[in-house]
Formats: sequence, structure tokens, C-alpha cells
Amino acid sequence: MCFWRLMIVALALAGAACSNVPSSESRHSGFLGDYSRLIKDPYWDNSEYWVKPDLKLRQDYDKRIVLEPARYYVDPATQKLIAERGEETAKVLAHLDQAIRRELQAGGYQLVKSGDTRSLRLRPAITGLIRNARDLKPTEYIPIGFLVGAGMQLTGVRDQQVRIFFETEIRNARTGELLAQSVSAASGNEISPSVKASASDTYQALDDWARQVRERLDRAYRESAEQRAGR
Repeated sequence: MCFWRLMIVALALAGAACSNVPSSESRHSGFLGDYSRLIKDPYWDNSEYWVKPDLKLRQDYDKRIVLEPARYYVDPATQKLIAERGEETAKVLAHLDQAIRRELQAGGYQLVKSGDTRSLRLRPAITGLIRNARDLKPTEYIPIGFLVGAGMQLTGVRDQQVRIFFETEIRNARTGELLAQSVSAASGNEISPSVKASASDTYQALDDWARQVRERLDRAYRESAEQRAGR
């Protein structure tokens, strides 16, 4: 994978295209620990999720959330590069944090610093960023640990797109019980291969994913209310 300023495209293969998203297995970073229970999300493309069976969200939990700071969960080599480019990488996390807060507050969720047993804890992480030709095949990816020095550019490459991969888990804020997990991907700006991407090129993907988090929560609360009403 290539990190907008930290990684670069190293493959420019020709041929017909079908998707620009790697298989879900290749996007499992280890942040969630157990991925065996994940299933495809019917509402969001390129996403997987798991919810604790028989979770009664509306009955057992108020709309109070402890939001942990967004973080990068990447290999040590990538983390070192992130630290060296602190200003740009910090902008990405700051924007993501603001986007999540904005979406949750718009959905009527109360953000709290500490929670009780009726509160949720949300743990978000960026687990990968790539810049690649928009129509590459899924096999035309480089794992995130395979880094190439910044500054190289390829000529004659198709327009590229920034894509970001996320993993999230929701726990009971007091007990730490695992309630839900997800793995997602979202697209940022399309950019010319001759232009260096910046933090702002990720903002659309960050906003879309923050909305996805809020909509998943909304749906879980709504479905638990419908189940209760149907009894």
C-alpha cells in the first residue's frame, strides 16, 4: 500500500478492471483481534461487521458514548514514517475525530469522558491508506508494510484515488464487554499521478466513514426498539 505522502504507487499494470478494493482478509490489520465472526454489511459496500447476538442496545444502553481518540494501527515501519511527517498525519486524525463527533452529536448521541454500564465506548482506527489507479484489480496492491521512499513518481499512470481502511469496535464503557466490530473502506479525492496527495485529499473518505459509524448505531438502536415492540 502507499501512504499519500509516505507511500507511492509501485504497480501500474494494464488490463481490464473490476474493483479497486482488496479482499477483506487482506485488510485485517489485527486491531480487532478476532475477524472470524465478521459478515458482509448489506448497507455499505466494502464493509464487514459483527454485532453481539441478541444485543438489546435501546433497552440496555443510553445514547452516551466515550469516544477514544482516532489512531493509526499500522506496522512499526509505517508508524515511524507517520511520526516523521507529523503535521500532515496529525491533520488526518484531527479531521476524523471532528467528523465522528459531528455525526454522533447530529444523531443525538451524548459524548462523555467516562461512562457507566449503560454507556458505549467507541474505538476507531485507520489501518491503511493507499493511493492507486482507480481501476486496478484487487491483486494489484502492495501490503502496507512494503514501503517505498516518498518522492518517486510514475509517469503515464491512470488517474489515482486515495482510499482509506478503517476498523472499529464498540464496547461497554464500564465493563469492556465487546458489543460490535467493523472493517470498512472509503474513497477520498481523485488525483493526478503527478500530484502529491495531501491530508485534505482524505477528508471525503473520513467524512463518509464517520457517517457510516453513526448510521450503524442508528440502525442498531432502531432495530432493537422494533424487536421490543414486536414482542
